Amino acid sequence: MSDPKAWRRLIVAAVVEDEYGVTPTDLSTATLIEVVTREAAGFYEGDTVERERVRQGFGGFEEANTAPRTSRQIRVPYSGSGTLGVPPSFSPLLRCCAMSETTTEGESVIYEPVSTGMDSVSLLWWADEELQVMPGVRGTWTRSSDVKAYPYIQFDVMGLYERPTTAPAITPTLAAQAKEVPVNKMNSTFEMDGFMARMQTCSFDVGNTVVHRHLVGYEGIHITDRRATGALTIEAPRIDQYDIFPKIESHARIELSKISFVHGTEAGNIVEMTFPSVQLSAPQESDTDGITHYQMNMRLLPNGNNDGDFQLIFR
Repeated sequence: MSDPKAWRRLIVAAVVEDEYGVTPTDLSTATLIEVVTREAAGFYEGDTVERERVRQGFGGFEEANTAPRTSRQIRVPYSGSGTLGVPPSFSPLLRCCAMSETTTEGESVIYEPVSTGMDSVSLLWWADEELQVMPGVRGTWTRSSDVKAYPYIQFDVMGLYERPTTAPAITPTLAAQAKEVPVNKMNSTFEMDGFMARMQTCSFDVGNTVVHRHLVGYEGIHITDRRATGALTIEAPRIDQYDIFPKIESHARIELSKISFVHGTEAGNIVEMTFPSVQLSAPQESDTDGITHYQMNMRLLPNGNNDGDFQLIFR
């Protein structure tokens, strides 16, 4: 009898594709990714149809998968590489989620959303010496950053289906990746229109629409839209410190906010997200430790006819 398949024995790697849906033959060029947790996901999914028949008895029908695909959920640390100008290990995942990458040696790595010219990756999933290759991967991502907790990015990606095979894992040499630090007073700052707000939580969702196109003569994963949003909870500021009411009102005029969240203090492991055009909405009051807090949604608006909804900066 063979040994059971261990859940925790997992290596994840990604390689940016030169041609969509074509996995490079040299897998040694793949970037090994430091994964926080392994989530259950669909290694064989797709649209289905039943083969129905009229018959004398009851019972079920055969079901066929008409457009097989694979999906994965990957959670990574919200941290930099540890070296200025060097991308974090999960950079291929950011790129396959419709993000451009601009590297300035010895200074920074900047990611911005794009609507055209999107990269794709092949995702390599070694689970206890069984390998599933996912070509043509694209997806979306969210960020969680609650106070007194480790922040993380969660990628939800989709790729073309290939049957897993038996394959020994490559030597797990990780790309450069610094350790995440907790969200707190020492490591984080949160700014709204120049006001240093006392933040409790700030979540982000890039909001990509990811579709699997399966036609006669073509198959591919496409990102067809983006509606970036977020949610935040801050200690309620007094009006004479920061008047938030013009920012949350929309019945007469809409006044946008500029928001930034900087996390980390050591060069190479500072992560900054900037939101230049934010509409705050759906405010609610809440009680935390007997102190009034405001909960609000964020609509992240593009820069006119261009993208520019946000920047993710590693410096």
